Amino acid sequence: MNSAIIRALIPLFISVLLGFGCGKKDAASGNTDSTGTDSTSLAAVEGSMEGDAENFGQRNGGTAEADSTAKPKRERAVNVNASGAVRGDLVRPVVAEGYIRARHSAEIHAEVAGKLIRVLVEEGQAVRRGQLIVKLDDREYEMAAEESRARYLQALSLLTIEDSEIDSALVESAQATRDEFADLERLERTGKITRDERLAREIAMDIRALKDGKFRGEIAAARSGVSVARADLERARLNLERTEIRAPFDGIVSGLTLTAGEQIMLNQTICTLVDNVNIEAEVGVLEADVGKIAPGGFALLAVPALGDTFKVTVDVVSPQFDRATRTCQVLLRVKNEDGRLRPGMFARSLIAGERFDDRLLVPREAILFRDDRPLLFKVEGDRAKWLYVDVGENNDHLIEIRSVLQGGTLDPGDRVVVSDHLTLAHDAKIKVRRTLPLTDPWLQSGQGE
Repeated sequence: MNSAIIRALIPLFISVLLGFGCGKKDAASGNTDSTGTDSTSLAAVEGSMEGDAENFGQRNGGTAEADSTAKPKRERAVNVNASGAVRGDLVRPVVAEGYIRARHSAEIHAEVAGKLIRVLVEEGQAVRRGQLIVKLDDREYEMAAEESRARYLQALSLLTIEDSEIDSALVESAQATRDEFADLERLERTGKITRDERLAREIAMDIRALKDGKFRGEIAAARSGVSVARADLERARLNLERTEIRAPFDGIVSGLTLTAGEQIMLNQTICTLVDNVNIEAEVGVLEADVGKIAPGGFALLAVPALGDTFKVTVDVVSPQFDRATRTCQVLLRVKNEDGRLRPGMFARSLIAGERFDDRLLVPREAILFRDDRPLLFKVEGDRAKWLYVDVGENNDHLIEIRSVLQGGTLDPGDRVVVSDHLTLAHDAKIKVRRTLPLTDPWLQSGQGE
């Protein structure tokens, strides 16, 4: 049994001995590798440091060399708009608001009664002077005219009996007397004689003419009934003409609601005729501004409904003020050739007021303030040069340059920067995108030249 145990333990003992020997060998081998690795790593680190030092030197040397040969940085140009300085008259307008109205407007009435048989125009239609608007039944008026003519011819036949007794010289004398009457009326109109004086002289002339036989022909006509018959005939013809209602002037028909077949009464309104060509704007000017305007002055009339502005003239400046609004009524004459303007439209006017002659002017957008000092930038080639200036009068578009205080000169025709210049520096490089025209309407209309 002991031998069996010994035989079983022998392999285990041998394994332990072999394992111990291998462990020592591995430990020695591990020490050797570690030492080698440390030596190699140290050499690598030293080499790396030497390489970094070399590279550092190369980098420093390379940067210095690059700096010595590098080109200067390119300056970027600022995009701006420019406009020109000009010498002219500065106009400061008076602003007033109002509305469009027709200068001529009339209600058309029937001057005779009758049945409406024809309506020849429509609501809103443009008509010419003398154009037929409506027609009334004229048969009764034609018969009345024929009757009047018959009575006239009958009276005329009675007059021919006495015609041989009438001296032509007396007829000429009667005409001279009528001329004297006309002279008396003219003297009264001019204030050289009074009305009572004229009547007294006419009575004296009539008495003298009767004594001289100057009115024999007229007396004969009256006695025969010719004068009355002639007047009746003219009245009948006039009523016949009034059955045709015509336009008294060029205009637009408004308020026409009648139809054929209706019975028209005397003085009944047929329609309203509005002159839409010769129209005017009525605006209210404040009493403080009335002294700055005068009839015949130039004005601009803006009509927001049309998005358009019209060149007009001042027609009338009222001598009275509205006590409630403290404004003066001013009428602006407008020629409405295309018919776009309509009575009742709102209008805003700019009337030429104060005028400052022969001033050096630039757009208001050109002026900046730095440290409460006005300046502008003048375009010189591709550079913006600042000019400190003394400014004067202005309107909504232009401002006067009284003098240049610092930086150079400014003459008519020089260009000035009008956009993108809030942060612009003196002598900055610029590129002019556009040269804008002056927008002042008074210069464009010739009122500021």
